[in-house]
Amino acid sequence: MRLETIQKLGGICVALGASLLAAYAICFASLLPFEQARQDFSQLVLNPHWRWIATLALFGLILLMAGFAAAYTRIMRQGGVTGLLGLLFVELAYLQQAAKVTWEVFLYPLIAHTPGAIDLLRQGLIRQDPSVEAFRLVGSIAILAGVVLFCFALLRSRVYPRAAGLLIFFGALAYGLGPLFNIWIALGGIAIFAFGGILLGRAMISGRTQALRY
Repeated sequence: MRLETIQKLGGICVALGASLLAAYAICFASLLPFEQARQDFSQLVLNPHWRWIATLALFGLILLMAGFAAAYTRIMRQGGVTGLLGLLFVELAYLQQAAKVTWEVFLYPLIAHTPGAIDLLRQGLIRQDPSVEAFRLVGSIAILAGVVLFCFALLRSRVYPRAAGLLIFFGALAYGLGPLFNIWIALGGIAIFAFGGILLGRAMISGRTQALRY
C-alpha cells in the first residue's frame, strides 16, 4: 500500500474519530444527568444511554490514535524531535484515555448493577483511589504535553491548515483543564478539538497539504 493511501485513510480516521468525540460531547451533555452525578456518580452509569455514549468515545479515541500517526508521516522532516515527542505523548494520552473508557463501557455498568458494589461508584471510591488518581494525572500531563508539542510541530511545518492546529490545541487544553473548573469547559473543549480534527482530516483526505501559505 502506498504511503499516500495510508495518509488518506488516516485522514478518514481523524475526521471520523473527531466526529465521534463531538457526538459524545453532545450526547453526554443532552442525555445524561451529569449535574446529579456531582453527588452520585452512579446516576450516570445507571442511565440507559451511558454505555453507548461511552462507546462513542472509545471508538473515537481508537480512530484518532491511527489518524494522528498517519498525520505525522507528512511532517516528519519538518517536525523534528518536537513532532516525534508530541506524537509519542499524544499516543500515550489516547491509549490512557481509551483504557479509562473501557472501564466505563464494560466495568462500571457491571459494578452499578451488582448489589453491594454500587457504593464503589456512589461514594467515588474508585475515582478517589490513589493509584487511579495517579493514572488520571499521568493521562492529563501526557495529553497536555503531547498536544502542545504536536500542535507546535503542525504549525511550524506549514503542511496542514493553521486553523486545524490551533483548534486542536485550544480544544485539548480546555478538555485537559476543564474538569478542574467546570464540566462544560471540558465538553466545549472536546467540541473545539473535534472541529480542528475534522479540518485536519479533510486536508489529509484531499491531499492538499503541502506548501500552504498564510
